[in-house]
Amino acid sequence: MEATEFVDAMGGPVHPAAFPAFMSKDAVEACRLSLMIMRAHLSDFDRAIGVRTMVELVDSPFFTCRAKEIAPDHHVITIPLGLVCRFYVLADLLCGYLQGSKVMLNLDVNEEWESLWRLPRGLYPLFGAPDARTDWRKELEVLHSGVCTPEAAYDVASMTSLALMFIVGHEAAHVYRRHGPQLRAMKQLDVVRTPEDERYFRRFAETDADVMATHWVMLAQDVGRLTARENGWEFSTVTAYFRLSYAVTVLYALFDVHRKHMGSYLEGIYMHPMVRRHVFAVAGAMASANEPEAYGIWPRLEVFGWVHCAFGLNGLNIDTLMGKFGKVPKGYNAVPVSSLHYDSQSMPAVQAAYDREMRFYAVMAACHESLGVLRMGTTPEAVRFEVPDGRTLAELLEAGDPAVRAAHAMSVRAEAVRAR
Repeated sequence: MEATEFVDAMGGPVHPAAFPAFMSKDAVEACRLSLMIMRAHLSDFDRAIGVRTMVELVDSPFFTCRAKEIAPDHHVITIPLGLVCRFYVLADLLCGYLQGSKVMLNLDVNEEWESLWRLPRGLYPLFGAPDARTDWRKELEVLHSGVCTPEAAYDVASMTSLALMFIVGHEAAHVYRRHGPQLRAMKQLDVVRTPEDERYFRRFAETDADVMATHWVMLAQDVGRLTARENGWEFSTVTAYFRLSYAVTVLYALFDVHRKHMGSYLEGIYMHPMVRRHVFAVAGAMASANEPEAYGIWPRLEVFGWVHCAFGLNGLNIDTLMGKFGKVPKGYNAVPVSSLHYDSQSMPAVQAAYDREMRFYAVMAACHESLGVLRMGTTPEAVRFEVPDGRTLAELLEAGDPAVRAAHAMSVRAEAVRAR
């Protein structure tokens, strides 16, 4: 398949005129610049590992991004315009709560609560699955007209560009880290043996892509800071870091709204969005500690952006509870709207899930990088998660964590391959 054929199959390339009219000219231009910046970065990464990568924004209403290997060492990344537009509307909506109430709703989100959750019709254009019978641009435009925050227009445009860079960085990491070709190689070498092994590898790959995206988007923003300094342009590090933290939180708020509680994510290839957001926070803090001159104030401002976005999501919950976006059938609940349902009870569960996931991730990352059959990019030292020591690993295996057990078994088999 040719690259252009795949892009056309995904909806076709997006030109500036294809953006919905409700998106500001600043936002459209910011998206264009973001793509240009990320393509420039990717050209360097491609040369380092000997591949070619094409990145296109495609005219699709869907959420799903793709990193497709269309030929050996030739990849195409497609980002649906619908995802970018939904981000723009949600960021604009949440900015309206920046000066609002800081009261948080405590919601005991469990499996029963989740089964009785329904999305109110007014928010369907933002969080719901696209419907071929409706004009998704028009529906988003109607919603946006009632929730936009004009005084935050430039902030929303900037955050949209940052979110787009993070999205491209995530998909590009799948190419740079050779997740697809590596999985095929591991199957052929009998390192990955079962469907469960494959699922765990894919789960590792998604976390790996989040870690790399964090590193790259912070790097891209720092390049912007240095460029502004060299040219005498105005640049506020405080504002930039706040926007980036806020933007990534908004982005994760869009995903998997139909699955709320931690237990919903024990299977599958993605962690809970709150855990993914926590990975971003920790990876960013690691980068800051590694390069304090570049990112010294990042940890404090990262928390600041996350907290304000969490309050915004809570404001959305309150308005939804009051019926602003329509009613749901009797006996059902409409909140929390997003899977990012932060409250006073949520963080211990997030931390516990994060600890479990990152132990697995570190073991799997070491296995991935040590096999040595493919030329691939490595995780930068700044965001390299430490593999559990022998004693800790033995305790984890004894405790019966299936993810760690699977990762350890694949590591043993990979070691046998290297010893041949």
